[in-house]
Amino acid sequence: MGEVEVPAIRGISLEIEKGEFIAIIGPSGSGKSTLMHILGCLDKPTKGIFYLDEEDILKTSENRLAAIRNNKIGFVFQQFNLLARRSALENVETPCLYAGKSRRERIRRARESLAKVGLEEKRFSHHPNQLSGGQRQRVAIARNQLSGGQRQRVAIARALINDPDIIFADEPTGALDTRSGDEILEIFQQLNKEGRTLILVTHERYVAQYAQRIIHVKDGKIDSEELITQ
Repeated sequence: MGEVEVPAIRGISLEIEKGEFIAIIGPSGSGKSTLMHILGCLDKPTKGIFYLDEEDILKTSENRLAAIRNNKIGFVFQQFNLLARRSALENVETPCLYAGKSRRERIRRARESLAKVGLEEKRFSHHPNQLSGGQRQRVAIARNQLSGGQRQRVAIARALINDPDIIFADEPTGALDTRSGDEILEIFQQLNKEGRTLILVTHERYVAQYAQRIIHVKDGKIDSEELITQ
């Protein structure tokens, strides 16, 4: 930051096995989001070693990183990051567009992904401006629109569209009420049971306990690890 160097993360040694469900937990400013950005190939560390499926990410080109993100990784964020002028179906099929899939194939995959996360077919045509978050949920239901939990289901379906091996979820329940959040976390557990690797970033202990292993991050370092017995 200008002339001031801020070591967001430092001295971290971490190995994540294929098919694991881990949670990275820590307070604001602890470095957990930076760590997720590096693991998700959104950023490169200034030094160190990072291998993803035996590929040296620090020596990988930006075009190759984009291909990895599109084909191997799915992202789910707190604020859904849906395109305002596209329907639920169109939002979900967007990654397939970048992957060069045909219109028919994009729609087929999008419908399958939305069904996988339990969103009713009659909601497929809804736009984000018809959807609501936690505080407006009752009004939204009364108007036959979608709740925050249903919006997050659309976001998860979009993350699944290219059948990724790894899913990153950054505070995915932060904008939801407790019941909707629990439903979303149960979807993540099911996706993990199907063989996908799940990496969940949160500052909430009860959210982290849905994972198999919790990585505690503090001041840019791993403070401790713990295994969760389901």
